[in-house]
Amino acid sequence: MTSVEQIITESGIAASKELYSQVQVINENKIFSTELNTYFQKVDLLNSGLNYHLIAVFGSQSTGKSTLLNALFGTEFDVMNESRRQQTTKGIWMARAKQDRILILDVEGSDGRERGEDQDFERKAALFALATSEVLIVNIWEHQVGLYQGANMGLLKTVFEVNLNLFHKNPNKSLLLFVIRDHIGVTPLEDLAATLTADLTKIWESLAKPEGLNESKITDFFALQFTALPHKILQPKQFDEAIGKLEYRFEDKSDSNYVFDPKYHRNVPADGWSIYASNVWEQIELNKDLDLPTQQILVARFRCEEISGQAWDKLDNELKPVEAITGIVESLGETLGSARSQSLEVYDSQASRYAQDVYLSKRKDLLSKIDARLLQLFNAQLTILHKVAIQKFVSDVKSALAQPKYNFLGSLLTSKLLTIETFTAAAIASRVEGTDFSFSSELKGLEDDIESEIQRLRLAEAKKLTTKIVRKLSSDLDDQLSGIFKSPSSDLWDRVLEAFNNSLLRSLSNFKVGSEDDKPHYDFGLGGNETEALAEILHVKLEAWKVFYQRIKEFSKTDNVLVRLREYFEEKFKYDEKGVPRLWSPSDNIDEIYSDALQATLEILPVLAVARLENGEKLYPESLITQTFENEEDIEIEKFPIFLTDGQILQVQSNFKKIADSLYIDAKRSTIQSIRQVPLYFYLLLLVLGWNEFMAVLRNPLYFTMLAVIAGFSYAAYHLNLLGPLATMSNAAFDQAVLIGKEKLREVLDVPHHSHTHQAYNVTSTNATQPPGTIKSDIELETLDEGGKESSTTKSPGGF
Repeated sequence: MTSVEQIITESGIAASKELYSQVQVINENKIFSTELNTYFQKVDLLNSGLNYHLIAVFGSQSTGKSTLLNALFGTEFDVMNESRRQQTTKGIWMARAKQDRILILDVEGSDGRERGEDQDFERKAALFALATSEVLIVNIWEHQVGLYQGANMGLLKTVFEVNLNLFHKNPNKSLLLFVIRDHIGVTPLEDLAATLTADLTKIWESLAKPEGLNESKITDFFALQFTALPHKILQPKQFDEAIGKLEYRFEDKSDSNYVFDPKYHRNVPADGWSIYASNVWEQIELNKDLDLPTQQILVARFRCEEISGQAWDKLDNELKPVEAITGIVESLGETLGSARSQSLEVYDSQASRYAQDVYLSKRKDLLSKIDARLLQLFNAQLTILHKVAIQKFVSDVKSALAQPKYNFLGSLLTSKLLTIETFTAAAIASRVEGTDFSFSSELKGLEDDIESEIQRLRLAEAKKLTTKIVRKLSSDLDDQLSGIFKSPSSDLWDRVLEAFNNSLLRSLSNFKVGSEDDKPHYDFGLGGNETEALAEILHVKLEAWKVFYQRIKEFSKTDNVLVRLREYFEEKFKYDEKGVPRLWSPSDNIDEIYSDALQATLEILPVLAVARLENGEKLYPESLITQTFENEEDIEIEKFPIFLTDGQILQVQSNFKKIADSLYIDAKRSTIQSIRQVPLYFYLLLLVLGWNEFMAVLRNPLYFTMLAVIAGFSYAAYHLNLLGPLATMSNAAFDQAVLIGKEKLREVLDVPHHSHTHQAYNVTSTNATQPPGTIKSDIELETLDEGGKESSTTKSPGGF
């Protein structure tokens, strides 16, 4: 930065500081300043005429008046040192605001310990601020609202009365802007404003008014506005936001709460304000009406206030150990009651000797202050008792429900009554004798919280029961549906629905308590009203239908439907009307049997595809279940009973036809195999040629025994219909032995291994898929030449 720029910057800062500097209008010794015109000249307002505004602040000492002005108007009034609560502003000071042409009066706080009972100056200062300013900001804490002395109502009464007597001939209306500090928001601003308005109206009605003004109202002389500010330290962000909104009242003329109304202006030019204010102060200073208290009253006030401070210190020492405890304080009521009695005893023993009115008035204030502090401790104790009670309730219920057999509703009611009794007893023991402390609202809150916890537990128990019921239903349903779907027919879905309803009734049987209007009535024993009980039953039915729907969807999948069709077809095709397996012979009309079985099987495909009852109606849940089911599962209810689309039906039908055709071909092959069996005349020829050997076997006991065993086995196999399977197994074993022999022969003759081995395996795999008795081979023994090579001509196996 250059020297020229530095000079300009420093001169600008100096000019700014001078423009917003301060001046003491009236010092602490009640002497009016003679330098006001010089100050007006310095802040560039001396020649502004009527184009300026004047604001004053009023309130108790150490309530943050200067802090408020600095935040709101950008002034630099001295503020209180937070480590030492003492008087900061002495007398009356003036400064220019950052807003255009606004002057601020910072008035010494009332009720300061530095002046004690000397209220002369604070009354005169308040009257001066009221008489000269357009807007009087009354700075007040939220907890002072509703108090008489704490809210400076006594001082305001005196100021109003004297102001009315001194200036009623030339009345000037002013705006009283009440700024309620440290507003926590529990009590709405509207309620606080109503309380202050009522107090001010009451004060105004009690004033000794000049003749002709007996029927006047406070609103004839003062306009009232109210605002609230959060705690500056604890809520700095909210405080700054509220300050920003309040600034608009002093800047934006379009704002409905704009504070500067022309009727509030004193119509004194800026260059004459010093003379005007000096005359007002002189008139106030010489008026004897402001020095109302007698010397005796002054002494009584001073001493009673001093003794009240000692009593408060006594109480403070007794309560500090209690306030340090973070948990439940045993015998809190006795402890607080003792501290209260001791504090009042200190006050009564000394203050009762002074003027009774003052003594009683100060005692009332002290007692109100004491009870307010004790009430905080009492409420804190209730809060802890509430928290502990809820924890104990949850713990007791949890322990009760952990037992193998428990009464849910009984456990809840027992724990609830015990919790409320315990809390009530502890709350009564915490009350302070002689006070009207009540715990009814906290008890109501505890009952509400217990009910909320009971509702949560009820929902959890209902969910637990629902899971148990649905699990039982699911197991029962699986066993029944498996058998039902194995025998599909036109009444399939009637049987399925009946099985579901019976399973649901069996699952709910333990909760049935009677019947109403021919309908079973259920109660899960969870408490609650009738509507909640019905909702619980509806939820169980909903979950049951969900499980039911998933099960029938699983049974109705394309793969499962195909399996059902194959089983049904095999039952019709492979077994006769008596359920006896068929052994196909050339005389059987396989084509007709196949056609009948195929037609019967295809007739059940639509039954499996769409859930339709025998009366023609589609399968749907009841209306309430349908609505809930559609919303939760996000499906179109019209598609609920449809499990296979037209395209899926065609696909299943096509796949099934292939399976049926394969079974048909196998049946045909088995008849071809039976044709390939040895002719009967061969057996006759064998008997004639082998007669001698046959007789030798009959004469030999060992051979005869073996023959008898073989005959018995054959007889048993015949009656058990096992001859066909045994013959098939024998032929397959023989063919396999032939193949193995060929392979071994190739190895002996040094035939290349890889090619013939591959062919052998092909033969094996092919034979595995062919019907018995129709084994084919690409290489037969007869096809090998003398060198072990495959000859150019091959011979087909026996038969076709």
